[in-house]
Amino acid sequence: MSASEETIADSQVPENVEDVEFVDMAFTKELRKATKDVHNLTDVLVNAKFALALSDDEVWYDGLLAFYELYKFFETHLPERLLPKEFHRTAAFERDFAYFYGSDWRKDYEIRPAVQKYLEHLEKIAAQNELLLFAYSYQMYMALMSGGQMLQKKRMIARKMWIFSKNDDEEQQKQADKEAELATARAADGSVDKDDLEARPMPAQVTICPPGCEATYFPEKISVLKAKLRRVFNNHYGAFDDDLRAAFIEESRNVFRLNIEVVRTIKGVNRANLRKLALALIFVSSIVVAVKFALK
Repeated sequence: MSASEETIADSQVPENVEDVEFVDMAFTKELRKATKDVHNLTDVLVNAKFALALSDDEVWYDGLLAFYELYKFFETHLPERLLPKEFHRTAAFERDFAYFYGSDWRKDYEIRPAVQKYLEHLEKIAAQNELLLFAYSYQMYMALMSGGQMLQKKRMIARKMWIFSKNDDEEQQKQADKEAELATARAADGSVDKDDLEARPMPAQVTICPPGCEATYFPEKISVLKAKLRRVFNNHYGAFDDDLRAAFIEESRNVFRLNIEVVRTIKGVNRANLRKLALALIFVSSIVVAVKFALK
């Protein structure tokens, strides 16, 4: 790290524990605005493709397999100053695969073509400038700590893996309600717009780790981890010249474009969705029949 980078980093270090979740969001908002269209397109695809299928184990673990090589690449190609070790997920992914597929899961494992193409692009980016590679890791780890938390929690609840104690459930609900009320109030009085990152409530963090669920589990508080990653982003993005900033934004957009191609390779989605729809149809039909008999 250069002397100038160290100076910037030192100026961003929080003075006390209470400040660890605070971070300037100006650059984050700038990047989000620049990637909003492709980000939204990815969200639409994921929601449409996985609305019913994510509680299916085959779909879930194939999804992890699809993105495994990407996280592994970041963790073997980025220095700790850009990707601190507490974010590393490779070992957690591998333990999940051993749980579901067995200890010999690598025997039949092959990198799918869309992922290979993605990795080749990352190789070129890494050779060009590691800060542009960070554009990818920043988006991918933020995704794991945002949408990844929500998807895993929904999956756990659907599969009855998450059994709340009454106190834990009430505490989480109170916190979620408080954050939602704050966000609603700030949006209502016109002080923020609907895309204000500080106004939106945090996704509920996955706070348990049953076997096979390690990839999305972070023992640290998610809000603290996100703030730490945003500080890394701020420290570098703020020092970029116009050309590097434009290149960083373009590669950030490419994250979503390439992710869409990877999502399309995930197997078992149609089968899982059809099975869910069939079960729903049977359930509705049984209710209709029961009502008819009750009215006779």
